[in-house]
Amino acid sequence: MASLSVKYTLDKYVQDISIKWPNDIYWKNKKICGILIENDLSGDVISRSIIGIGINLNQSVFKSEAPNPVSLHLITGHTYDRREILSQLRAEFEWLDQEFKDKGMDSLHQRYGDALYRRNGFYPYQDTEGCFEARIHAIEPSGRLALERTDGRLSCYAFKEVVCL
Repeated sequence: MASLSVKYTLDKYVQDISIKWPNDIYWKNKKICGILIENDLSGDVISRSIIGIGINLNQSVFKSEAPNPVSLHLITGHTYDRREILSQLRAEFEWLDQEFKDKGMDSLHQRYGDALYRRNGFYPYQDTEGCFEARIHAIEPSGRLALERTDGRLSCYAFKEVVCL
């Protein structure tokens, strides 16, 4: 929901926004947003989530070591009101939360899959065994990324077990 909320908010201003699994937001091949999510579990159930969203809105210079940052300002040349963007983000999140309540997880899962960065075609990846080419096969209900290698084998990964190069 968090990733989709950001994507749908930014879609109002610029095209080519996608979600880089599991939850970074990209414009073309550049990172425009990072999302951190901490879940508290009660047994096997998530009891609450704390979500931190950092959208690059009006930056014109980046002082971090991030290799590919971009801001909405750099893409469009306009300056944005943070409160207005936050209001739109909140409205998108509430809409997706209602869709989840009405239709269940399958609808959000489909939307998420459709929004994935590099969802079509083969791309380079790296895991503990080395580099390989693969395409996104699916996102499992558990959140793991299933990649189909060029030889047809499926490999599944949890967060930080594979890197998209």
